Amino acid sequence: MKQPELGQKILELRKQKGFTQEELVAQCNINVRTIQRIEAGDVAPRSYTIKSILEVLGFDYEIIFEKKYISDKFDNILGIKSDRIKQQLNVAFIFGIVYFIAGFFEVGAEFLSFERESITFKSIYILIKSVSYISLFFFFRGFAIIGALYQNYLLQISAFLILVFTLFFSVLDVTSLYVWEKFLGVFGMAKLIAYGVLSILLGMGFKRLMDFGDVAKWTGIIEIVTGICLLAIILSPVGLITQFIAEIFEIILIYRVLSEIKNNSN
Repeated sequence: MKQPELGQKILELRKQKGFTQEELVAQCNINVRTIQRIEAGDVAPRSYTIKSILEVLGFDYEIIFEKKYISDKFDNILGIKSDRIKQQLNVAFIFGIVYFIAGFFEVGAEFLSFERESITFKSIYILIKSVSYISLFFFFRGFAIIGALYQNYLLQISAFLILVFTLFFSVLDVTSLYVWEKFLGVFGMAKLIAYGVLSILLGMGFKRLMDFGDVAKWTGIIEIVTGICLLAIILSPVGLITQFIAEIFEIILIYRVLSEIKNNSN
């Protein structure tokens, strides 16, 4: 938590306990001017200063300021390690960049569908699809983790469903190189509808991340716009553009979450 929200929270907790500033500083080795500046949002105290203040007020630092990961049913499925949250979010950030880049190659491969009979094309297409899904898995696993950290079940479930549906459609895309080619149009329509619905749900999940203000809000809005465009079918090319923009915001959002976790641990 950053200033001025931090100071406002400490002020709220102090008043809740019925302490004056003078009564508080008398018990925690800081002067009145320091607590005044903290509560006014003028200075950002170190974590040990906050902990000493909260100890006097009778509050648990971790409960008030830190987000604790609560083990969830997705842990085993997604390989989430509850004791390595920061490391896994770092991985999500890196793979988010990889996924963003791989997306351009994936779109390019779709435009070269007239080469589908070429063995070389099939090999490259399978490679691109594999890299894209692996990077998506680690990227969106990060949002499942963030959903658990911030008790945002909608974000958790929508991120998980995107991983499931993407795996399903990726397998269909690859197998269509050899069989079911005549059903490509049906696959494409089903994919647009599925991703349209999931993008709207994901966007709503992002908007519920109140801790991250405008970044989360705009990530959610752009994701919802993407979903609407995909559901409209005819606007799907616009949805493709907004999806790339949404991915940039999603990468920034993971970076913001990482920064928040690091700030709380200092």
